[in-house]
Amino acid sequence: MLRRLIVFVPLIFFIACSSPPPLLDLNAAIQTLTATVWTATPIIPSATPRPRPVQIVDALNVALVGAADPLAETIGTSFRVIDAEVMTEPPNNLSAVLLIEMECHWVYSDSCTPEEAFIALMNAIRTNQEVKDRITENIPPTVHTLQMVSFNDMIREGMIIVAWQHVVDYMNENINGTQLGARIVRMPTP
Repeated sequence: MLRRLIVFVPLIFFIACSSPPPLLDLNAAIQTLTATVWTATPIIPSATPRPRPVQIVDALNVALVGAADPLAETIGTSFRVIDAEVMTEPPNNLSAVLLIEMECHWVYSDSCTPEEAFIALMNAIRTNQEVKDRITENIPPTVHTLQMVSFNDMIREGMIIVAWQHVVDYMNENINGTQLGARIVRMPTP
């Protein structure tokens, strides 16, 4: 046992004979910390959160396909979202416009109008809290316009444009359908 301890004697002697580390100057340490805290950092505007359009498409289709009105889908009209995109505006490239493209398929009579597609979209958003939550968490706060483009068997029918805040007010029941309907703009097919 003593042989094992003898190996460590030089190390213990070296530690005992060495000089202690210099004491920190308390004032220097405080000044360093103060300088660190008060150093100005440039304010860089944070980037708009990256939207996930696939989440928007999936959430809306959960509410639109099969869950909305199976009778209407069977003998009338069915809708589904085929794409969603958050578009940016120059010069700062902030997210500004939510573009939703909807496909309509009719069975017996052609009721695939942009207005019908918009109504189906708004009902899908407003009536299902989970859908509402998934959509709003994927929309950057800088978005100010919703553009909904409707297609009839992949032929563009028209576009409806409305302020995103009006859609949010409708979702939260701050305005009714009559008010929202009066605030939309229908654009003809190009």
